[in-house]
Amino acid sequence: MIFLRRLFFFLSLLAQVALAVSPFVPWVRENIWSAQTSVNGFASTLATYIGVEFACLGTMVVLFLFDIEQQGKSSTEQFRDLLHQYTPLQVRCLKSSDFYKEFLGHCAKAKNYVKICYFAPTPPDHGAPEDRKRYYLKILTVMKDNREAVFKRIIRDTDANRQWANEVVSYFAGATNFSLALLKDTELGDEMSLALSVQVVDDRNAWLVAVSEHSDSSAYRDVAIENEILAEVLNKYFDRLWGLSRVVFKPGDSIKHAHSLIFEEE
Repeated sequence: MIFLRRLFFFLSLLAQVALAVSPFVPWVRENIWSAQTSVNGFASTLATYIGVEFACLGTMVVLFLFDIEQQGKSSTEQFRDLLHQYTPLQVRCLKSSDFYKEFLGHCAKAKNYVKICYFAPTPPDHGAPEDRKRYYLKILTVMKDNREAVFKRIIRDTDANRQWANEVVSYFAGATNFSLALLKDTELGDEMSLALSVQVVDDRNAWLVAVSEHSDSSAYRDVAIENEILAEVLNKYFDRLWGLSRVVFKPGDSIKHAHSLIFEEE
């Protein structure tokens, strides 16, 4: 398209130059300009050529303005992309209930990938409040229903969590968008893990969960981050944790095989 616009621009300019120099070309001067035997005939020919020249000039201007407009649109789109990429960092502190609602919404709308960590030493229904129980039941449905995104989940490797992990993979039997891994961390007696619990959705949104505790006794429990650069950093951090974990279930695996991997002793 750009090539055609520039070609017509060149042809219009060429036609204008040709008309301007035509009186100085011998054949044109003798057969066209000098052939006119009356003032009216000459004026008519001159007016015709001037009209053609102005038509070429107008076409050239229109094409030139159109090219400027297209380049302006392209520059605007590039500016918007840069503005979107380098939007100032947005950080918010969240209570667990706020995180549950927000994260569920992002998981449901995810287009590419969702990466989830669970690093408590016991399953989420172990002495948990009702909102936490509802969240962990709801997110299973959300992950199964959203087939556009690939879901990866890391669960802290403890005896109690292995039982829960087995229930999770049973729920995802036949799923083509879910994988699960177990990460060996500190001993069961340590409530907080050494690894940082990160959640990442697509390329812009990330969360740090249970930063200092799993309960909501302090002013906030989690941190929400909206920034492409930090989301990419935390995505790489998750991938490093994934590489240190035992993958016990992935698309195509049978539940029986996953069960044997979950309960095998290292």
